Amino acid sequence: MKKIIILTILITVAGTAQVHSAKFWIYFTAKDQSVLRENGLQKRYAESIGISDRAIHRREKMKTPVITEEDLPVSPSYVSQIRQRGIRIENTLRWFNAVTAYLTPQQADDIAALPFVSSVVPVKTFAVRNPSVAEESFSRRLRKSTTDRYDYGTSVTQMQSINAVAVHNIGISGRGVLVGMLDDGFRWKEHPALKNSSVVAEYDFIQKDSVTANQAGDRGDQDWHGTYTMSVLGGFENGELIGPAFNARFILGKTEYVPSETNVEEDNWAAAIEWMEQKGVDVVSSSLGYNTFDPTDSNGVPQYSYTYQDMNGRTAVTTKAAVIAARKGVVVVNAMGNEANNSWHYLITPADADSIISVGAVDSTGKYAYFSSVGPTSDGRTKPDVAADGVSVYGASTYGINNSKSPMYEHASGTSAATPLVAGAAAMVLSAHPELTPIQVREALRNTASNTTSPNDSIGWGIIDAYKAVLYNGMVISTDPTISLNEDNTYRVHVFVVSHHHIDNDSVNIYYSTNGGTSYSPATMTLTDTLDASTRSGEYSATLPGVTFGTNVNYYIRAMDDAPLVRTTPYDAPGSVFYINSETTGIVTSRQTPDNFVLYQNYPNPFNPTTVIEYSLPAPDHITLTVYDVLGRRVRVLVDGVRPKGKGSAVFDASTLSSGVYIYRLQATTFSETKKMMLLK
Repeated sequence: MKKIIILTILITVAGTAQVHSAKFWIYFTAKDQSVLRENGLQKRYAESIGISDRAIHRREKMKTPVITEEDLPVSPSYVSQIRQRGIRIENTLRWFNAVTAYLTPQQADDIAALPFVSSVVPVKTFAVRNPSVAEESFSRRLRKSTTDRYDYGTSVTQMQSINAVAVHNIGISGRGVLVGMLDDGFRWKEHPALKNSSVVAEYDFIQKDSVTANQAGDRGDQDWHGTYTMSVLGGFENGELIGPAFNARFILGKTEYVPSETNVEEDNWAAAIEWMEQKGVDVVSSSLGYNTFDPTDSNGVPQYSYTYQDMNGRTAVTTKAAVIAARKGVVVVNAMGNEANNSWHYLITPADADSIISVGAVDSTGKYAYFSSVGPTSDGRTKPDVAADGVSVYGASTYGINNSKSPMYEHASGTSAATPLVAGAAAMVLSAHPELTPIQVREALRNTASNTTSPNDSIGWGIIDAYKAVLYNGMVISTDPTISLNEDNTYRVHVFVVSHHHIDNDSVNIYYSTNGGTSYSPATMTLTDTLDASTRSGEYSATLPGVTFGTNVNYYIRAMDDAPLVRTTPYDAPGSVFYINSETTGIVTSRQTPDNFVLYQNYPNPFNPTTVIEYSLPAPDHITLTVYDVLGRRVRVLVDGVRPKGKGSAVFDASTLSSGVYIYRLQATTFSETKKMMLLK
């Protein structure tokens, strides 16, 4: 049976009754799923419908199909037939097989009668925008260190409160991660802390264009909130403001209309996160949320609201959209809200989603912030997940742009301020460990926070510790190496390698190329500044012999600890490499997708008793990686199954075998290669 809820609003003007429209979801019956049954077409089909290669690569680590029914487009025929009735489509959402549009009662009747429409349902609403709370008189405790890599200015307290400065000091700042911001607008091109940001895409879901800064018709403060939150997460002005993930790239979605709180924002939010996911976003930071909207819209049409019982992780549209994004590999970070002292004191949607990171607020002393919304969800789950500094947090202000009498920065409070700090830390974790899934990132932040033994519904698992979270999944290597010049004008490369396990002697090596990557030469890196003598963690450096200033150099770095774990930086090297530009000696990451199968030489070699074997695949494939002795007898099967595109590895433990030569073979559908290795006990 079709479901339809019709709302008729009669407003008398000059003695005439006028019928006004309300916003509805129009859900369709089915999609064409035949493509899902065609072998080998998933990747090609995903690309043909606008799902980026970056999104495909991120989805592959979830070990699920590249595309599902949710990704299939809404039928163009269905949309066309709706438009032919004079109805303007507001948003088209693949994930929900639906569109939203303003309908009169008669239009709603007509649409519901169409054979391809399953239901017509009012767009429900659930939430005030999550604004910053009123600023209190609060003395910030500035703690500066001359040993820090950067000068944080007034932002030092918020950065130290989540231990993000320590992460920057080992050369990790969000490089390689694409961060999505969902907010009310972004005046990033004009602010000194944001104008050098790498923004790959932006879209205004209100005015349907690619401008997210204020435009004609916008209220003066329309883009204040988004500019502020973006700067807290990824701003950079040395000596003034530095965010945790300033080296990340950004994708911006303007979804929130400031002057009113109507049902426009909820479907905009869902459409925006769907768009971002298809663009390949890794982390989404949302300091917006939804509970009670304005009683009516501009036409006097009542708005529909959810109840607390709907805060169960399964009901609200924004919650459903957040969960879908997380299932596809996106780390979604959302504010809990500032409702603790209001009649509605619980969390707001989509913070109720069970697979995202919901953020509460504390002050810089670690005390629970009185305004921060509390859990649990209506189905009994602890929320928030974690907390961060949300009182008097320093960020960019739009009021000072083009106005010499106003400051360019200001303090603000709210879970809006805490959320970008946590999202920035999540980007740091992913920068160091791109292989992690959203749940693994959440585990890293939760399990290293300040309240892990007794999670509660005010601060969750506690205040995050970005440094501990980055190291939670094992050894890390700087994603931001530094370059210096020796007296003879040769390059010297510096990088931090940090682990809870002992880093093997002579295992930290740089591989460099002066012929555009055709071949690489190794050089051993030496521990020059010790952070932990017991693990040999610290700064390593190496001179590139004979490579002088002015020479273009490609390079990557590899290290091994006794976990055993082998890591490279960039993560998928040599598919990706750093290079030193001959004009600026700057560092840029050149990301490349492997075009061919590659079986690498094991490392270390000779070995005792463990070694790592790495390979690269140009596309997902079923592979076997097998070890044989010199007589051709099978010793061990290390891999047997489907593996995603890109770089993979396996550890061979030969502790029960005798010294000698062994052979390892990679077999794929259309590829086979064999290499030798030496076990030397």
